[in-house]
Amino acid sequence: MLAKPNETLKQFADFLLWVGELRRTGQNLWLVPISAGKWSLREVLTHLMYWDKNNLETMVPLMTEGAQLFFVDIEKHNQEAAAWAQSYRTLDALIDDVIAVRQQLLELLEVKYDNTTAFTIDYEDYTYRKFVDVFIHHDEHHKKQIEAFLVQEKVT
Repeated sequence: MLAKPNETLKQFADFLLWVGELRRTGQNLWLVPISAGKWSLREVLTHLMYWDKNNLETMVPLMTEGAQLFFVDIEKHNQEAAAWAQSYRTLDALIDDVIAVRQQLLELLEVKYDNTTAFTIDYEDYTYRKFVDVFIHHDEHHKKQIEAFLVQEKVT
């Protein structure tokens, strides 16, 4: 465990509270595209979880001093996530899995996080903080999309 609270990891963990609140979303909305040509709530949440799963299983375990890492093929990864989304039959089951995977990732990050460890991803310099910040930004991007969709659906 960390000796003092890590604000970056706390911000990354705050996503869990927001995801839990999505349980109040009507079952009728979770399969509707969030805008024209976009994924549904089910696909967006699975996409976020799929990245967490990749980070948990592939990226974070290899983040050591001087490591040279590479992100997966993003387009292929996103297509796999969208296909995986089809296996979810209820929003609650999906939310349970999103929360469980993020919690596992956070537990691993709590153990490994050291902002002095330097490594590269796709030949770009990274630290744990920079890596987590990328995914905080990713969460925020999709959170804004989902919130805009939910506001629109309540108005119409």
